[in-house]
Formats: sequence, structure tokens, C-alpha cells
Amino acid sequence: MTQVFEISGMHCGGCASRVQQAATALAPGATVTLDPPRMTLPDSAKLDAEAINRKLAELGDYRAKPLAG
Repeated sequence: MTQVFEISGMHCGGCASRVQQAATALAPGATVTLDPPRMTLPDSAKLDAEAINRKLAELGDYRAKPLAG
């Protein structure tokens, strides 16, 4: 099942690019959009918000929150 997370703290293309690089490192095939600020993980990814937030904390003040399905 595809996982979608709302990403807070992304305000520009540079932010989205940094988050995209982190997302790809965690789950190849992940996509990040700025409007709306979301990260979508491929079906094969088995990550939770805690693991994603640990990676995002290395980049700046970004936070992932799962979107209700």
C-alpha cells in the first residue's frame, strides 16, 4: 500500500529538493511535491513517520505526518 506523508517546513523548491534527496535515500522511487507538501513512498517501502523524521531532522526543520487514508 502506498504511504503518503504531509511534510511541514517545506517552503520552496530548494526545500523540496533536499527532502526529495532524503526520501530517495530512504526509499528509491519516493516522490516529493511542494504544492501540496507531500512525500509519497512506493508500495515496497516499509517506513514509519519516526524513521522519516530522523532523516529529515538532519536537513532542517521538516516533519512528516502520515495522511489518513
